[in-house]
This record gives sequence, structure tokens and C-alpha cells, in this order.
Amino acid sequence: MPLLTCRLCGKIFTSAGGRTCPGCLDRLDELYPKVREYLRDNPKAALNIETLAEAMGADVRDVQALVDMGYLDRDTSRQVDSEAANRQKLAQEFEKSLKQMKDSSATRDTANNAASYGQYRYGDKNRKR
Repeated sequence: MPLLTCRLCGKIFTSAGGRTCPGCLDRLDELYPKVREYLRDNPKAALNIETLAEAMGADVRDVQALVDMGYLDRDTSRQVDSEAANRQKLAQEFEKSLKQMKDSSATRDTANNAASYGQYRYGDKNRKR
């Protein structure tokens, strides 16, 4: 087994896998449920790693390690919902705009008896039948 340096505490340890020593992993395993509970209790709080660590009384490196290890992730479900709503609204506005253009085009064509640009500009006298 290779010797590695723990990325959190800097201790040298033998590892078959990760780059975090068993002591730090135990500390992170104890911290994770507390952080998760805090985040669930405060869903509207605008937190970054520093403010979360300060509110929890934890080390910033430990909270960052939880994020790096994939235990904590930003909740993007609200962003996805709002993006879908924005796309839907934009599509409806686009359809409305197309309908207005079609209606104004039909009105103009009936006023000109559906004549082409050439017919409108030069008349039917040069048109071959």
C-alpha cells in the first residue's frame, strides 16, 4: 500500500483508496449529518462554505472537503424549474409574435389581392400567360 499525505490534516498514512486519512474521514462522517440537518432547517439561507462553516462551528476545510467529495451539492431543482418556466414563456411570446406577423401579412396580402412584389411594382402588363 502506498503512503499518502492527508489532504486535510497533512498526516502521512497508508491508503488503498482515497486521499483522506481515517481520522479525518471519521470527523467528516460526524459533521455531515449536522450540516445536512442545518441546511434542511434553513432552506432559504444564502450560504457559502465560509458562512456555513461559521454557523456550524466547523473548520472551513472540512466543509469544503464535504463539497469536494460530493456529499454536499447545490440544489439546482429550483433553478431548473424557473428556467423551464422562462423557456415556456419565451416560446409563448414567440408564437404570439408569429401569429401577429401572419395576421398582418394576410391583411396586407388581401389588400393587395395577393400580388407579388413584381406585380405590385410593375403591374401585370409584362407578365406572360
